[in-house]
Amino acid sequence: MMYLSLPHETDTSDAILCAWQLGKIVVVPKISWQQRHMIPVLINSLETGFSTEVAGLRNPTTGTPMPFEDIDLVVTPALGVDKKGNRLGRGGSYYDRFFANEKLRAAKCAFVFAEQVLDSIPAGDHDKQVDLLVTDNKVIYFNPDLNRREKGD
Repeated sequence: MMYLSLPHETDTSDAILCAWQLGKIVVVPKISWQQRHMIPVLINSLETGFSTEVAGLRNPTTGTPMPFEDIDLVVTPALGVDKKGNRLGRGGSYYDRFFANEKLRAAKCAFVFAEQVLDSIPAGDHDKQVDLLVTDNKVIYFNPDLNRREKGD
């Protein structure tokens, strides 16, 4: 699952195209503004099937919902991520609520620029940490099990 990036965020287009080239299924969040949650939906194009919403966010207008348990990886945007995996979102808690779903077993990854890695971010009980962080110059693992799995241990 990838987010559809805004102009000031790390661009996910190449990652989505690469995933398709590798035969992967790509889902993106469909935002339900009234119910304040995200639904993961399958997409097959970055060009069609979207409406432009709040602050330029592209929201799928179509797409088959994907069960939470079938998602292996969730890539989330962030305004900042600290050295413990706490992320600063936009204040709507959409990803925190999504991550709290008991059926979701996916690894949680944040994409940010290196200058968005901070020493600390205040976090409450409802805030969910990411398992790994990918910047423009390094990968940081916060979940040691995920790092071992990546290395083949």
